Amino acid sequence: MSSQTAQSAGYNEFIEEHEREAACRALLTTYLASIGQEPVDRNAEELFSLNSGVCDRFNYFVPRMPESARRRLLVSGCAAGSEMIIARRFGFQEILGTEVVQDYVQITNQRVVGQLGFCALLYDGRNLPFADNTFTSIVSGHIIEHTPSPYRYLREHIRVLAPGGFMFLEFPDRYNRIELHTGLPSLEYLPEPFRSLGLRWRASRFSSLPPDRRRGYDAIRRTLKPVSVWQISSYLLRTPFRNPRIVHHYSPIPGYTRMLITK
Repeated sequence: MSSQTAQSAGYNEFIEEHEREAACRALLTTYLASIGQEPVDRNAEELFSLNSGVCDRFNYFVPRMPESARRRLLVSGCAAGSEMIIARRFGFQEILGTEVVQDYVQITNQRVVGQLGFCALLYDGRNLPFADNTFTSIVSGHIIEHTPSPYRYLREHIRVLAPGGFMFLEFPDRYNRIELHTGLPSLEYLPEPFRSLGLRWRASRFSSLPPDRRRGYDAIRRTLKPVSVWQISSYLLRTPFRNPRIVHHYSPIPGYTRMLITK
């Protein structure tokens, strides 16, 4: 192949990738608008960004695990696929993503079409469609706190993690003040009964808050579970697997916890 032909092929690939990204971004914008996630353009930009805080997560945990752990990665809650694309830059070989939203699965698979070692799958949010000990590493950023049962979520992901593998978790802790999706105070510093009561009151028709804020507090009450380091530690002790443990954790900023678990 001549250098001119190679340059032409490379240019065509660049154009195709650009058009594919634009089509995927349009799909994402339509989906975000359909669920009322405002501001749509800013949220779409964050989900498509390849230079976001997600890179900082990889900079944290990749140096803390052996190179062999990069063989097969599960990205839990892959959204629009940016985290999967970033993972390849960090040397992960086979990268699978899971989502509970069909639109995200479609967008992700369209973004990585034709690239080897990428796949996004839809699942029910409870039972992962993988055999035991499938993955050498798992990444889970701001997912566990939005699940119906954080313990069951953790147990299921430890199940599919291979012995000697590593799982990264990031979640808001009790010092988190503002919920990411609504921009409202999440009251996580309160003991659970008082937190629930406070959220119910702010979401009720008796509250003086405007309707959109009441809906936001109702969403927080229904979808956000407080999680802490000691809870994760207790969950790991309760799992039926031998010796999963936290090997490192810290707060990158007040209100957020990052940790690395090994099995």
